Amino acid sequence: MILLIFPNPSPFPYHAMTPLAVFTVGTFLERRGIEVEYFDERVQTREELEGFLARKPELVGVSSLTSFQILRALTLTRLVKNRLPEVPVVWGGVHPSMCPEQTLAEPEIDYVTIKEGEETVRELYQFLVSGGPRLEDIAGLSWKDASGSVRVNPPRQFLDVDELPFPYQGKAAELLPRYFRPDGSFPTVGYQMSRGCYFNCRFCYNDFYHDRKCRRKSLGLVRKELEELVRLGADNLFFYDDSMGGEKRFLRDLVPVMEGLGLEWSASPRINCIDEKLIADFERTGCQWLFFGLESPLDRVLKYIGKGITRAEIDRGVEIMRRSKIISTYSLMIGFPGEKEGEAEAVLDYADELHRLHPEAEIVIQPYAPLPGTGLFEESVEKGFRPPDRLVDWSRFTMDQIHTPWLKGKPLFQNAYLISFLAFRYEHMLGDLDRFRWAYRIAHYLALFRWRRRWFRFYLEGAVYRWYTRFQYRRAGGGDP
Repeated sequence: MILLIFPNPSPFPYHAMTPLAVFTVGTFLERRGIEVEYFDERVQTREELEGFLARKPELVGVSSLTSFQILRALTLTRLVKNRLPEVPVVWGGVHPSMCPEQTLAEPEIDYVTIKEGEETVRELYQFLVSGGPRLEDIAGLSWKDASGSVRVNPPRQFLDVDELPFPYQGKAAELLPRYFRPDGSFPTVGYQMSRGCYFNCRFCYNDFYHDRKCRRKSLGLVRKELEELVRLGADNLFFYDDSMGGEKRFLRDLVPVMEGLGLEWSASPRINCIDEKLIADFERTGCQWLFFGLESPLDRVLKYIGKGITRAEIDRGVEIMRRSKIISTYSLMIGFPGEKEGEAEAVLDYADELHRLHPEAEIVIQPYAPLPGTGLFEESVEKGFRPPDRLVDWSRFTMDQIHTPWLKGKPLFQNAYLISFLAFRYEHMLGDLDRFRWAYRIAHYLALFRWRRRWFRFYLEGAVYRWYTRFQYRRAGGGDP
């Protein structure tokens, strides 16, 4: 048996969305005759985890992104090793793929799968239970040899996404109802039509992780799988795809696929791929929310980061969304290493302009965080950024933290994420904090007051937020879950 663990990715009680990172691997393994169990600590109990460990799995897999999830992943990995020191643990996901050597420096982690993990985990399991194939012959695997040295095997070829099994079957189908929300206020069931992205944003993991490729499922298969999700009880889903398949033609072809399903759905297309008819069709077929990565209003910065869009295209897209009933979230970024004097301030000013143009929209402003393997990473290091020496320190790389020396010490930027969240995005992302909604409403009006005046003195709300965050980090890394 293989136990696949999905650690909590946030110190805040957001809605638990289905963990495709482990479901896709698990259903792949189940289809090949391997018994799989899942533990998602957001929706499952400590007793369930202890029950799985009592059965002594042959392999434990842990998924992790660069975030708070690393801290929880380490805590859960140590719990596994305390209970079953002889059971090997393999980590997978974006962050371990980017930093396999640093990940394997942790004594409790035995293996790392790099990029797509389905076939790599299957072959690793075969090695553990039957002795073959040899570790050095398993593509996409990083491991420690007898001397303790880290070995990184050659990469594995990408899978054909049309050959991947439907991710909500077997044990994943049994867990699916735990993610349903009776109020339907936020999509908690995820579905993925494609892997990768055609575009070349220099801050994004995709260039490293997917080699700037986008592999899409056939639309006939998409329709079949969405119908099965509806049969299983899903009525509100989010497309996990990067850039929602990446091309306007694909988005247009998707419209008849969504017809008649009765689904509410959300996604993150590129703003230069939409037009009036497409958005009208999206609205008609159940679209509730669209997330757009705008990043900057400045053409120079857009070109510098490789975004592949222009300010004129952004303006056209915002005008289209302004007239739609679909909720829009616009994401902006500050603090790129090549930013010139005043350009970060221009992003904040543009948030004001967006709010005037589209007052119903949500706006989030986040500081740029250098990630290994991305196009801007080495440039950031040259400019003074020092990447963490330990795996656990990457758990602090969240959207509310500044890690680049050229932005540190500037209260205006330090607080931009939190204040923009409270001022422009507070309703949609409150998660399971409904009983505290009154407090968030007060914080919302305070944030708007501060934002309009760019006044960050006596920032009591920020102090409370940071106290809560520090408390949750200490709690998350303090031993057993």
